[in-house]
Amino acid sequence: MDKELLEKILKGGITVQGDLVMEKHVENEIGNVEAGGIGIQINHGAQQPQPKKAYDGDADVLSHINTPEAQQLWEKAQDAGWVDAERQPTERLSTKAAKAVLANVMIELLNIPRPAYVPFEALWNVAGLQNSFSSGIDRGVNVELKKQIKESLR
Repeated sequence: MDKELLEKILKGGITVQGDLVMEKHVENEIGNVEAGGIGIQINHGAQQPQPKKAYDGDADVLSHINTPEAQQLWEKAQDAGWVDAERQPTERLSTKAAKAVLANVMIELLNIPRPAYVPFEALWNVAGLQNSFSSGIDRGVNVELKKQIKESLR
């Protein structure tokens, strides 16, 4: 290998991952590596991959839950014991489904547009709230929780 090629390789960066490599943001792609094998990607001067943001569509992900109207709801939620002073769920919302129920009620009351759960996921550092709500709302405990939360935020 000549010196110039080696410098290009080292300058571009090397990504090493086991089992399967499926990186779409690099110039070269190695896929279908056998189990236990190692895939190596060499970026020839390509830009280094950037970490994916929680949500790319809005400069301020939390804007919909930082409005004056939302602040009133947050205060009521804190008074009712659903969240603490930092708007983090309390032990009353100990499950992911319970957190999703609070998010859903606030989404409805604030008319937050889709993807509506993203601000709550960013604030609480939890992913998949919409799926948790959808899969858990059929349970009686979550139906009752939604009624309690709605009542406390009136």
